[in-house]
Amino acid sequence: MDKRPGLIPELIIPVGAILFGIYYLSTVWTLPFQAKVVGLYVTSGIVFLCAILGVRFARELRSGEKGWSLHGFFSDPVTEGRRWGVLVATMLFIALMPVLGFALALFLFVLSTVLLVGGKAKVKAALVVATSITIIAFGIFILFVKVRFPLSIIDETIKNLVL
Repeated sequence: MDKRPGLIPELIIPVGAILFGIYYLSTVWTLPFQAKVVGLYVTSGIVFLCAILGVRFARELRSGEKGWSLHGFFSDPVTEGRRWGVLVATMLFIALMPVLGFALALFLFVLSTVLLVGGKAKVKAALVVATSITIIAFGIFILFVKVRFPLSIIDETIKNLVL
């Protein structure tokens, strides 16, 4: 049995990101020109970053540092718990966005994800990252591109204060 760390677990996020990019493009393709442009930029950025990862993965496979396996994927219960936590947070984000609205759902998703990955010691950093991403995403998707995400009273209030 191959004892080298497996590469397959590291492919989960890049493959998921590319699938998300394709899904995102398919949802904005019928929207106004600005939405298409943002979709192309987002997907291009994802593909570019995944290509960089692909080069790294190829180098690790060629050098024998990693193998085509799942070895090591389930060996660390903390890491496995974080992976499951991020998956649950993602599903909750999708399910709760219609109820909580875009801004609050995104803020809670980013906050919980950063805390899951970084640990409880990173609360201040998690708040800064979650707030920053929420403000930037709200500006791009709600104010600039005018994507029809579910809006709560919080979203409407922010939108009315800014516009």
